Amino acid sequence: MTQPPLNIEYWSSLYPVYTDYAEEYEKAMEHSNLIDRVESLWNWKGLNRSIEFHQIDQFIKQLDRKNFITLETEKAIKLLSDELQDRGIVNSKSLVTSAFLLHLMASEPSQYSVNFPIYDRRVWNAYVYLWRIRGDGEQLYSQASNSVSQYGAFCRKFKQTCPEDKAKKYERALFIFGRFISNLPPKNVPTPISKIDQKMKAQEKALSDEYETSKYALIDINQILKSD
Repeated sequence: MTQPPLNIEYWSSLYPVYTDYAEEYEKAMEHSNLIDRVESLWNWKGLNRSIEFHQIDQFIKQLDRKNFITLETEKAIKLLSDELQDRGIVNSKSLVTSAFLLHLMASEPSQYSVNFPIYDRRVWNAYVYLWRIRGDGEQLYSQASNSVSQYGAFCRKFKQTCPEDKAKKYERALFIFGRFISNLPPKNVPTPISKIDQKMKAQEKALSDEYETSKYALIDINQILKSD
């Protein structure tokens, strides 16, 4: 296994700071039935913006998890996406809904699926930047890729670089990092790769320089505790 190209502990620690998603996700994953998991997290994932839950509930009740999660990622996503489109549930070629359903099928309350991580624009752009899918002179994407092969490549790279038993933290670290680089100014336009390089180099230098002089990176928690 190769090492992940970002500090998982640091970026995942920001997840509960900038979102309130964790508690709702954990609670929903306690359900043993797929339909209950999906219903609990449908609005959480923002899927209600394009599909109301009642449009898909009967379809989900008929799904057999083993028919999908035992397949290779690309075969699984294509099969599920094709079926959703054939039934008229999904009108676009977006893979986000299918990928999320696969994640919920493959995961358990205490086991976040390393084969089918949650997939959206933020984790996709984190992947695009960290593995240099796009380089100098290019910019981040405005949405997650709709390419089955690209989705498969993302899932494989996630699995190859995920530290043991840290899949959930890893995905959350990618989510927050992807959110960070996507929100660099100017707003409402995809971030240029060169700008991310600049910002990250400056941030790394500031932290390393601060650590060399003060022996801590962000705050001296020991000094704060002594002052109580």
